[in-house]
Amino acid sequence: MSGPFLPLRLLVCALVLPLASWAGTIKGRVTDARTGEPLVGAVVFLQGTSYNGQVQLDGTFVLRNVPTGEYELVSQYISYEAKNQHVSLTATQPDQVLNLRLSDKNNALDEVTVQGRRDPEGEVSAQRIEQVAPSIVNVVSAQAIQVSPDIQVANVLQRVSGVTLERSTNGDGRYALVRGMDKRYNYTLVNGIKIPSPDPYNRYVPLDIFPADLLQRLEVTKALTPNMEGDAIGGVVNMVMKDAPAERTLSGQLGTGYGQLFADRSFLGFDRGAINKKSPGARNGPDYQAPISDFPWPSFTHKSPAPNLLGNLTFGSRYGKEQRLGVLVAGSYQAQTRGSNGYFYETGITQNNDPALRTLHVQEYSTQQQRLGLNAKLDYRLDSRNTLRFYGVYLQLEEAQARAETDTTYKGTARPDVDRLLRARYQRQGIANTTLQGEHQLTSRLSASWSLVYSRATNNVPDVSEQDIKLTASGDYYQNATHTWLDNTDQDKAAYLNLKYLLAEGLEVSAGGLYRDKDRANHYLAYQLRPSGQPATDEGNINSEPYTVFNPLGIYVGNNNYTATEKVTATYGQARLVRGPWEVLGGVRTEYTNQQYITSLPLTEAANRGGQKYLDVLPSLHLRYALDGRQNLRASYFSSISRPSFFELTPHNNSGSVSESNIYAEAGNPYLLHTQARNLDLRYEFFGAGRDQVMVGAFYKNIKNPIEYGLVTLPNTTVTVYQPINPSTGAATNFGFEWVGVKFFGPFGLSTNYTFTSSSITTNKGRSATAEDPRVLVAQKRPLQGQSKHVANASLLYNDPHTGIEVQLAYVYTGARIIQVGQFLGLDYWQRAQSQLDFSAEKRLNKSDKRFQLTAYVKVQNLLNTPYQVDIRAPGAPALPGAPAVASYPFQDRADRVSVVNQTYRAYYLAGLRFRL
Repeated sequence: MSGPFLPLRLLVCALVLPLASWAGTIKGRVTDARTGEPLVGAVVFLQGTSYNGQVQLDGTFVLRNVPTGEYELVSQYISYEAKNQHVSLTATQPDQVLNLRLSDKNNALDEVTVQGRRDPEGEVSAQRIEQVAPSIVNVVSAQAIQVSPDIQVANVLQRVSGVTLERSTNGDGRYALVRGMDKRYNYTLVNGIKIPSPDPYNRYVPLDIFPADLLQRLEVTKALTPNMEGDAIGGVVNMVMKDAPAERTLSGQLGTGYGQLFADRSFLGFDRGAINKKSPGARNGPDYQAPISDFPWPSFTHKSPAPNLLGNLTFGSRYGKEQRLGVLVAGSYQAQTRGSNGYFYETGITQNNDPALRTLHVQEYSTQQQRLGLNAKLDYRLDSRNTLRFYGVYLQLEEAQARAETDTTYKGTARPDVDRLLRARYQRQGIANTTLQGEHQLTSRLSASWSLVYSRATNNVPDVSEQDIKLTASGDYYQNATHTWLDNTDQDKAAYLNLKYLLAEGLEVSAGGLYRDKDRANHYLAYQLRPSGQPATDEGNINSEPYTVFNPLGIYVGNNNYTATEKVTATYGQARLVRGPWEVLGGVRTEYTNQQYITSLPLTEAANRGGQKYLDVLPSLHLRYALDGRQNLRASYFSSISRPSFFELTPHNNSGSVSESNIYAEAGNPYLLHTQARNLDLRYEFFGAGRDQVMVGAFYKNIKNPIEYGLVTLPNTTVTVYQPINPSTGAATNFGFEWVGVKFFGPFGLSTNYTFTSSSITTNKGRSATAEDPRVLVAQKRPLQGQSKHVANASLLYNDPHTGIEVQLAYVYTGARIIQVGQFLGLDYWQRAQSQLDFSAEKRLNKSDKRFQLTAYVKVQNLLNTPYQVDIRAPGAPALPGAPAVASYPFQDRADRVSVVNQTYRAYYLAGLRFRL
């Protein structure tokens, strides 16, 4: 072998050995010596060389192509002791794998103090809350919100497992549905305190009013403990606002963008400054006869919208001796133009119970939004045993929405009627919450906390103006016009008290309660204007028609005019035991509810006033078993309720305004019972290195007296109405399975969640049977309104702390669901399955070790231009005798379903700068 091959072997060695000397790799993990948590962003370098790197999200680092030799490896992280380690790379051992454990400089302090140093807005803190929570919770950190494609809270919630959204006409998320339970079955907290709703009809809160950049974290609790209010069957959304930091901080951002929709068409706007904020009756008294001069029409304009503007600013610090006073003030402002293009059909039924198309509404929405959020937090440590806190939050959403619409009403084979409508609608919603809290360590074993709360939600919709022009062969004619004023207020005054006593090591008992006094008032006033009856002379001038006021006193609609009160008194007792790997928390809660209302109906009518009183006893039990320091097994049982809205209880009846699409009158139900539920949960949790995580769980809900809309024949009459009811056919059920998985491979990550849900309820529906007996009631079994069988999220992530680049491509799938329960058998309105794709990226513009941090970001929403589509799942049928089949109508392309709603929004782009000092 050595003879003729020796020169060749020497040549190969001469070429390979120098290359081998440059092929060394040093890699490993950097973790906290006490907790084992990865120290993401820690710096690792070889002393005296240019070789360096940063720790990735999974705690790993890599230094490549290091020459053979002897080195001193240094690892550093803010507030940790630097660590040096000798490393030797040789030709025979060119690779080294190291585990570096850094010690906190403050490791001499007790555990509570060390815990307080964790970034409260970071992913590690969010996962820690999930891990040690007494019940089943999902948490989204401010860090995750900041780098997501979302700018308001409702859109952030769609990333949480089991949560789906109902959207506004602008495509923005507005209401959250948890585990397939309609929005009525959830409630909303700010800093752990329930807030009232500005919604004119319901008690659930529109979440698009909350700018996401004011949050420290977002919590979704899916299993209630005894110390939580009991009126949630789906879940609880808690928005924890930013808190005073440990050191002085100033941060903010400024961004701009545009909606692609208005690159394709103009923006339709109007002068909202000319709107009368109060109705003529409110300004001049109920006996005032309003003349036509009290109803100026807004001036509409077609234009290119101004660029969108987003900004926020946050300042926080601590002051005084021992930094006892913490202060944080934050503000957010968002000005955007949003809109949609689309259509919807009014529908009826034929004698064969098939859907019939009546009127096609083709619409263009143009909306100018202004979202304002202000947050203030103060905390003062009186001494080591007593702390006072003050929270103040104000939120406001203004929307000036113009709608241009063309209506086509089909009349068999005759020429259809065509109308052109313009509507101007301005709305301002606001929520204000002030909370004063105290925490007191009364003795070594006894502690107390209390809260005094005042909250107020308002909704003002002044002078909704709508004008109609009918287009005919003989000319164009103005039709009746309307001016409507709507406003409502919802006001809460509440007091909370909690006592906790340590019986023994690992065993504590708690007791407490709350009292809430809610006042609600709704006001509605409508005026109708009649045209001259002559052909329009100047359609371009909306004020050219000489209208007269048909009802100069206005019309007060009884179901929209009422005052109501709700007094809730609650108490609870619970015990918490921690023994080894076990944590057991159980107890019982009682809630006594007293609801009363007064409508605007005459005093002589029995329906003028009414109310309900009821007491609920709500037990719960929560078990957590820690398999080790990173794994939990959980099991939960809890009882809960859901109260009907005041609007549903008022005995209104709109039989005078029944349309072809709603054959039956809609009515309130003063005998509506509140909903009760028994809930079971199981979950396995694994918390890995960095942000790695796995959660697998199942849930089951048995729901007594669910509130659904159905057909009922009123007692002692032959009148059938469509109203909120408690189905007499038994309880509803809802069960499902949840998965959450997050895994990082160096800077690359994959975040997934999936929820399967199945529910069942039976209600009575109308059925068109024969010409002699056209209306009969038939029981129909179906899923709960809002429940999607399949819901999934998948996000591709990239995060490199060294370069400061973070990228996210986020996909959301929402399965088909009933969006509105129809009056007739099988003719429910189903939202089609949706797939939405969003993108975000950011880049740090200076070095990570600088105190002043500057970051550039981009966000793109709705890359796939996902439409909102609603169908009636029934075969096509003639709309009227002698009319063409449904499939021949505009926008109908399927024989197995009827398309009734379609809205498109296009993509939405944002870019800006973020700083932190």
